[in-house]
Amino acid sequence: MSDYDKIKLIEEYAPDLAATVVVTAVLVLAAYFLTNLMEPKESTNGHAKNGKEATNGHAKNGKEATNGHAKNGKEAKNGKKEETSEAVNLLAEYGRAWCLHQFVPFVDKLVLGSYGQAMDNRMLKPWDQGPDDWMIRLPLLVLSFLFPIPSVLLIAHVANIVSWFYWMPAVWDHMVWAALLEFTFVLAALAGGGKEAVAKRFLPAARMELCVLYWSAAFWKLTTSWYTVRGSCAPVLLSELMAGLFTPELVPAGSLFANTFLKIAPVFVAALEFAVAYCLTFRPAAGVVLALAFHQTINLMPMTYAGGFSISMCCRFVIFLPGIVTKALGKSDSLLLPLSLCVAIGAAMFAIHSGVDTACVLFLTLGFLYLRGIMSGHRASRLGGAAWLSFLAILVGFVYGFLAPVVGVMAMASSTMYGNVKQWGGTNHLVVPTGLLQEHYADPKNTEPAWASDAFGGGLIRVDETTSPTMRELCPAEATHLMLPYARDLLVGVGTPGRYFELYAARNYYNRDDDHGSSALHNRGNTTVEVSQPPYVEPAYELRRVLSLARKKGESFTLKYTPVPWFGTPKSYAEYQGEQVVLEESNGKRTCTKAGKPCEDSEVALQPAPQYWLTKVLHPYPLPILPGDTREVHCST
Repeated sequence: MSDYDKIKLIEEYAPDLAATVVVTAVLVLAAYFLTNLMEPKESTNGHAKNGKEATNGHAKNGKEATNGHAKNGKEAKNGKKEETSEAVNLLAEYGRAWCLHQFVPFVDKLVLGSYGQAMDNRMLKPWDQGPDDWMIRLPLLVLSFLFPIPSVLLIAHVANIVSWFYWMPAVWDHMVWAALLEFTFVLAALAGGGKEAVAKRFLPAARMELCVLYWSAAFWKLTTSWYTVRGSCAPVLLSELMAGLFTPELVPAGSLFANTFLKIAPVFVAALEFAVAYCLTFRPAAGVVLALAFHQTINLMPMTYAGGFSISMCCRFVIFLPGIVTKALGKSDSLLLPLSLCVAIGAAMFAIHSGVDTACVLFLTLGFLYLRGIMSGHRASRLGGAAWLSFLAILVGFVYGFLAPVVGVMAMASSTMYGNVKQWGGTNHLVVPTGLLQEHYADPKNTEPAWASDAFGGGLIRVDETTSPTMRELCPAEATHLMLPYARDLLVGVGTPGRYFELYAARNYYNRDDDHGSSALHNRGNTTVEVSQPPYVEPAYELRRVLSLARKKGESFTLKYTPVPWFGTPKSYAEYQGEQVVLEESNGKRTCTKAGKPCEDSEVALQPAPQYWLTKVLHPYPLPILPGDTREVHCST
C-alpha cells in the first residue's frame, strides 16, 4: 500500500497550509494597498468628488443619480465625460490584444530566425508539413488586427483552435487555457448581435473562466512533494531566479540567507498563486498588478524562461479591465513612473538573457499600458454578460482545471504544471485523488468496456534500462547539465540532489530540435555534470506510446523493465523485486522474455500504439527515481 494516508498527511503539513493562508492574506493586502496608492486620490469607486460626497455609484447633488452618472443634463466625471462601453470598442481592444499574442512566434521566426528565448511560445507548423500557419492563420490574424469585427475574429479563433488540436497533447498548459477561452469566444460570437453584444457576452464569461483556471493552478500546488524542499519545484525555480539576480560572492550557496529563502519558497510561491487568483476574482485591478509581478518573475528565469505563459496571460488581462488599453493610450499625466519601471525591468531581462525577444518586449509594453491605465483612473465598464455562457465557461474551466487530473486524463498540459503532482499510483495531493481511471483498470478483474481497459489499463512499469535514443531523450530527460552552476550549488547547499529533468519540454519539443535549441532552456550553455541515468516509473500507456515512436524511427535497441504494484512510493518502486521483461529489437526482429521465459502476447511491450484519440488527451509524467528518494516525487518541467 501507499504511504499517502490523507489524514496523516494533512496533519503533517498543517503548518505549511496555515502558513500558505497567512502569506496569501498578506500578499492580497499588499496588492490592494499598492493598487490604492496607484489609483488617483480624487477618485473613489469610479466617481468624481467635486466637493460633494459620492457613495455606491450615486452622485448626491440633490437629485437622484443612477449608474454612477450625475443627472443634471450632463454626464460628469472630474469635469469630463465618463467612458462607457459605448464610448470604447471593447471587442476591438480584446481582439487586437489577442492578435498581438498570436503574432509573437511569427515575429520571432522572421526577426530572430527562431522562437527566440521564451521556451514555450506557441509552436508553428513547419512549412514542409503544410502552410497552415503562414498562409491561413497569419493572414487571418492580420485581418483581425486591422478589422476586429465579430465575423473575422470568429474565423481566426476557430483557426487557432484547430491549430491547437493539431499539436495536442504536446502543448503547454497555458495553450489549453487559451484554447478554452477561444472556444468561449466562438460561442459568444455565434450568438450574434454585433460587436457590443459579443463583447458584453464574452468578457464576463472569459473573466470567470480565467479566474477558475488561475485557482486550479494554485490548487494543484497543495501536494506533499511541493512542500518538501528536497524535490519541490519551488526551490528549483527560486534558485534559478537567484542565480540570475545575484552572484555567488554576494549570496553564497549554503548561506543562511540563501537557505532561508529556498526553504520558504514552497509556501511563498503557493501563496502568491492563490493571491493572484483571489485578487483577479474579487478586485481585478489589484489582480492585474499582482499577476504582472508574478509573471515577470517567470520572465526573469535564466533557463526556464516560460515567456509564452506570461505573454499569453498578459495579452488577456484586458478581459479583467475592459477599456484599460484605450484609457492608457489617451491623455494622462501617468507616464514617468510606469515607464521607468518597465525600462528597468527590461534592462534586467536584457542582462539576464543576453538579449530580448518578442514576448519580452510585448509583455513590458502591455505592462506599461496596464499600469498607466490604472494610474490614470481607469474604471472598467459594467457589462451585462450572458448567464448561459458564463455558466458554461465556469463549468468547462472547472472540469479541465480541477477534474481532469483526478479522473486521469491530460496530465501534462493540465493545470498541474510545476505542482510536483503524483498523478498515478496513489495521490500526493492533500485534498483529492488522482488517476482514478488508471487505478480502476490496473486491477486485472476490471476489463470492461474493452476500449477503456486497453486505454487506461496495464498498471505501472519501472523502466530499468534502455538503449533507445528516443526513449532516453523523452525520459528521464536529464537537464542537470543545462542548469546554471550557481543555481545548482544553491540547491545542493539547501540539501537537495540538485538534479533537474525536462520531461515536459522534451515531449513538447520532440522532433523540433531547432526550436528546442534556441529556447532559454538550452541557450545558457552546457556544463560538465557526471550523473547516472536513473530508473523511472510510468503507466503502461506511456511505455506503449514512446515505444511506438522509437519503432517508427526504425531504432534497434534493448529495453529492460519491471511491472510494479499500483500503489507505491519512489522508495517502494525502487526496491520492488519483480519479473523483469527484456525486449530486444534489431533490423525488424523482436525478442521478448519475462523472467527468462518467452513473453505472452498480452505483454505491454508487445501491444500496439495507444488509440489515436487517447494520445490527444493524455501525456503522463514519468517518475524518475533518485538514490535516497523515499515518498516524494522530483520536480520536472
